[in-house]
Amino acid sequence: MIPVRVKNKFSDYPQKIMRPVSIRLSEEMISLLEATSKELGFKRIQGLIRLYIRQGLDRDHQDYTLAHDEVFIESLRKRGVSQRIIDEAIVVTHNNNITHPLSELQDKE
Repeated sequence: MIPVRVKNKFSDYPQKIMRPVSIRLSEEMISLLEATSKELGFKRIQGLIRLYIRQGLDRDHQDYTLAHDEVFIESLRKRGVSQRIIDEAIVVTHNNNITHPLSELQDKE
């Protein structure tokens, strides 16, 4: 396996190094996350959780935007989300400082 630091030197979309975080959630929350992640096309709930965290941070901190998260954006690309939808989501989130569910943006395509 090639280390992330080496991959980043040769990649058009560099990845940030991520650290694992442990969090306790109720069974009800996990069930809702599983159902929602399937509806939105995520393979696992981790991507959806990261999306929700990112949306909250975007809303609460104007200088912290979705556009700066290369790992998240690359993950969306790999899951088949078009660049147009990603760009629209970034613009809408950045300009309005209000988050919109990914499903709303997917419906437009």
